[in-house]
Amino acid sequence: MQGLTLKIAEHVTRIANTPRDPTDIEALRRLFLDNFIVSLWGSTRPAAKAIAGWSRRFAGSGPSPILGGDWTTDPSIAALVHGTAGHSYELDDTHDETASHPACVIIPAALAVGCATGASQADLFRAVTAGYEAMALIGCTAGGMETVHRGFHPTSVYGAFGAATACVALHAYRQGASVERDTVVAAWGHALSQACASMQFSVEPEGGEVKRLHAGLGARNGVMAADFAMLAAVTAPQLSVEGDYGAAAIFGGPLREISFDDPLQIHNISMKPYSCCRLFHSTIDALAEITNGFSVPLASIAEIVISGPRLIAEQHMTPAKSTMTAQYSCPYIVGATLAYGPTRYDVYGEAYLDDPIIRSVSEKVCFEISEEIERKYYPRQFATGVTIRFADGSTRSCIVADSVGTPRKPMSREQIIAKSDGLASQGRFLSGEKLATAIWEGKDALALAHVLTGAKDGL
Repeated sequence: MQGLTLKIAEHVTRIANTPRDPTDIEALRRLFLDNFIVSLWGSTRPAAKAIAGWSRRFAGSGPSPILGGDWTTDPSIAALVHGTAGHSYELDDTHDETASHPACVIIPAALAVGCATGASQADLFRAVTAGYEAMALIGCTAGGMETVHRGFHPTSVYGAFGAATACVALHAYRQGASVERDTVVAAWGHALSQACASMQFSVEPEGGEVKRLHAGLGARNGVMAADFAMLAAVTAPQLSVEGDYGAAAIFGGPLREISFDDPLQIHNISMKPYSCCRLFHSTIDALAEITNGFSVPLASIAEIVISGPRLIAEQHMTPAKSTMTAQYSCPYIVGATLAYGPTRYDVYGEAYLDDPIIRSVSEKVCFEISEEIERKYYPRQFATGVTIRFADGSTRSCIVADSVGTPRKPMSREQIIAKSDGLASQGRFLSGEKLATAIWEGKDALALAHVLTGAKDGL
């Protein structure tokens, strides 16, 4: 594993310096569309609104538009606000093997810096591709799922590396230069020193909205790491991945082998059709199969047994006393899904936390650790099993490994656009189709940012 940081940096630098092909571009369009819709949903949440309001003090400090505001700021602040919104309603994309959410960190950072550097969409896409590659590969070799078990949030920790990579690339493009490996390595050294985010939010019933900030902090840290990497006097460590106090040693586990010959990581991303933790999307699909599309009368259900990895027992059985804990709570997710269906995003809002129908179903839910499921599927597939025992004594069981939205069952453009349904009821009037049109038309970074931040006015 000697020289691992340099090897990964050389790999992502080649990607950053290579134009993307049509298949890559189509994947990137879908990632941007999904992030924009997800971020608009997130921007309706109280915590995201509060962070947007906080950013007003930096108004006029830079050219990057603020999501949820009518002012511009320094890119680091715009990235923080957009990233927080992107992670504020549990709808953001997932890199399963690292248990991280790349889009809500990398896209906000790249879009904000792209506004400052005058990036074209082609440049934006190249930079984001390199960012996804860096975040995923560093997370994989350091052990993303092990990072969660050790109490750190991979989205923020490894996201800072991905965001820094994208931002370094955008600064190079502005100069008409190639992305340099050594600059990327320097930026990672700064990202390592800024890495943050505790999983404590997952084991307390209240106080969890700080989780939303984790993505915003990772995005901001990436912007700053790229800036600092260009200051020759501000040196940084060179062994950010494999060093004695590098990403793996501090946040992950034993270094793992990675391949540089696999398809680009932008093609290895799961999208969320449901507004809850990615671990339970397979649970929801299993519930749909067992209940014939949620048509079984709730009164006929006596017990619901969910089986899966020990992580669920450790971090996902907390009572639902806030939107965050509801979206993380196995019993609540099962109750909300069976009571109202899988795409009612509003049932995770505060108004439903004491809903008697959801509560009555949640009380029937229990969890069992399945070593077989964990051994066979994790961390590459977020599989869970569901067994329902009915009042008449009969049982039905199902295990789902690949839920809707995974690379093996990808969401179409139309399915992604459908995630924008209901935004009007939350004060956001821009349709998903209009967002898609702006992205597919090839608008540059600044134009895309204005489309996103002007969504309230129906632009």
